[in-house]
Amino acid sequence: MSKNAITTESEIAEVIETYRQGFLRLKPELLWSIWEQEYDPLIYVAMEKPEPIYGWLAIKQYYAALPEHLEKVEAKQVDNIQISLLGDTAMAFFRFHSTVRIKGQDELFEPRGRVTMLFRHTPAGWRVIHFHESALAAKPK
Repeated sequence: MSKNAITTESEIAEVIETYRQGFLRLKPELLWSIWEQEYDPLIYVAMEKPEPIYGWLAIKQYYAALPEHLEKVEAKQVDNIQISLLGDTAMAFFRFHSTVRIKGQDELFEPRGRVTMLFRHTPAGWRVIHFHESALAAKPK
């Protein structure tokens, strides 16, 4: 792997870390910063939503509402990151495990899943243009 590819992968890993920190700290502005806001069509597929979220304004509103619904994100782990470079675009796949306190509920919510992020290289660096998250398959009892 070339030094340039390693640098690019490191930059993409930093964007993924910003995503993790945005949720962990419930800071919508960190989450907003990872997106290429001018790209069309932006698509965010959140596993708890019945339909994808389309466009920058809707994605921004989704993140802005997080502190209204979540009391605290106790933990947000990201692992098994795999990054594929495709010229001025890139793809990352990883697993996540969160521990979350939802406002008005006593028990912890512990979503686990997989994420595929598509990135585009911009003058500001690598930015997300597509995000797809899915829950892990249910385990039989």
